[in-house]
Amino acid sequence: MKILIAIPCSDTICPETFRSIYGLDRCGHWCLFDFVRGYDCASARNRIAEEAMAINADYVLMVDADNVIPSNALKLMLENPVDVCLSFYAHRTTDGSYKGNTNICKLYKLDGSEYFSFPLESEYTAQEIEKMVTDGATKIRVHGGGLGCALIKTDVFKKLGYPYFKWVNYEDEKHSVLGEDLFFACKCKEKGIPVHADVRVKSGHVFRYVQNVL
Repeated sequence: MKILIAIPCSDTICPETFRSIYGLDRCGHWCLFDFVRGYDCASARNRIAEEAMAINADYVLMVDADNVIPSNALKLMLENPVDVCLSFYAHRTTDGSYKGNTNICKLYKLDGSEYFSFPLESEYTAQEIEKMVTDGATKIRVHGGGLGCALIKTDVFKKLGYPYFKWVNYEDEKHSVLGEDLFFACKCKEKGIPVHADVRVKSGHVFRYVQNVL
């Protein structure tokens, strides 16, 4: 298979991120690496999607410029492949702290109804993910989540139509926003494309050190 490994960035790329991509097990697949600049993350991701289609890549692996991925990430994500597969990592709040939540948003509430907003309680905690791994889970169906490490089948972009990623500001009293990652997830939902997360693939944010979830 042909896989585009791309970093969307508007600034610098952490050395730890480069190092983790260099050490990635490519499983014998033909991989092309690129880093794509944009005025913002959404525009960079859109350019990556366009590049993946232009070179007829089977998949694109997006890795954020401050995310460190495990060497077996690609191997695990390609097992029983799905259209959209996310890793999980610590949810970084606006103050840079970590409060025990991950980047992955639940698809359903405890009462079985769907989530249509994204408060913190809609995100899986590290403890919930740890229990899934212990119970033998691999890929779980999710609403969406951060795209710090995301393997996306290129055909998905053809089905969604441009823009694939967009930052949305709402005119309400709370000044609500929808990040480009969850905008993408919502477009997938509209087109009937399921989004999954591989609970075995743990990546980490780089602050002054690599921040792991567990």
